[in-house]
Amino acid sequence: MRSFGLIVLVLVAGCGKKGSADKVTYVAENDPKMNAAIEKARTSVNTFAQALKAPKPGQSQFSVKMAFTDGKHTEHMWLTSVTFDGQKFHGTLNNDPEMVSNVKIGAKVSLESSKISDWMFVENGKLVGGYTLRVLRDSMSASERADFDKSVPFKVD
Repeated sequence: MRSFGLIVLVLVAGCGKKGSADKVTYVAENDPKMNAAIEKARTSVNTFAQALKAPKPGQSQFSVKMAFTDGKHTEHMWLTSVTFDGQKFHGTLNNDPEMVSNVKIGAKVSLESSKISDWMFVENGKLVGGYTLRVLRDSMSASERADFDKSVPFKVD
């Protein structure tokens, strides 16, 4: 158990627009909703891996989120340009770290599927997966949520 007590989550993997989608959010490491979202992402990762392996028309923007730890700070950030070799996901860090200094945007990163903290892709304009993103979005005020929705290239059902 880390003594820091907070984890940092970046909402979305750089969707091409700067704004509330790039917002960094601090969450208690024992937050039950966030931990349930991470668990849901991990138990459903095969859905993501299958779609990534053979994307259907209309499926794009495949991303996985993972935790990066530097001392007592942990920051969950998105990887894009994701591939999967059957064992590990490989991708490019697509966020600027705020709390950790041992990784930089653009870094090539690999991780086992059991270590992801979220996954997402867009299918016909709608978000698929994105469980931690949904928890963060649900905690926003109505005006923050409206701003967020305008800043991303997908609809959250």
